[in-house]
Amino acid sequence: MRYFSEDAAHLPDINDTEILNVFKDLMAASWDELPYSVVQDAKKALSKNTDDKAGQEALRNVFRAAEAVEEFGGILITMKMELDDSIGVSGENVKPLSSEFAAALKTVFQRYATYLDAFGPNETYLRKKVENELGSKMIYLKMRCSGLGSEWGKITVLGTSGLSGSYVEQRA
Repeated sequence: MRYFSEDAAHLPDINDTEILNVFKDLMAASWDELPYSVVQDAKKALSKNTDDKAGQEALRNVFRAAEAVEEFGGILITMKMELDDSIGVSGENVKPLSSEFAAALKTVFQRYATYLDAFGPNETYLRKKVENELGSKMIYLKMRCSGLGSEWGKITVLGTSGLSGSYVEQRA
């Protein structure tokens, strides 16, 4: 017998309640701009002396990912604003992309794909969070630019549908 949610991504086992609460706060927060209080709580939990080293390592990984996504998301927003300034918000001044901007788009996609591929099989929950945080920004750039490679179709935004272990996938 196989259960419906058998292959669902599970969160790591964290025994220390303070680390668990900070972990949950980080996973629930928007990584566009990390709340100051969550950042301070994470630094405090990471520096505390505890027997739950595995939980601390899981929190460290999530915190690193959150900081990286915050920075990378800022780059994507800057590119979006530059694109909007160049062609207009509604596309009234459409023109070919500059070679610099086209190269930047390729670099951004390569770094996005490389970062997602870096997550191990036990970090699926983290990969989904990163896809959710960065995917919509990447899709926006794709929608505004023509002539991008087919690899841009692999960008997804995952959102839960409310059923345990299931998700709704939106493709670019």
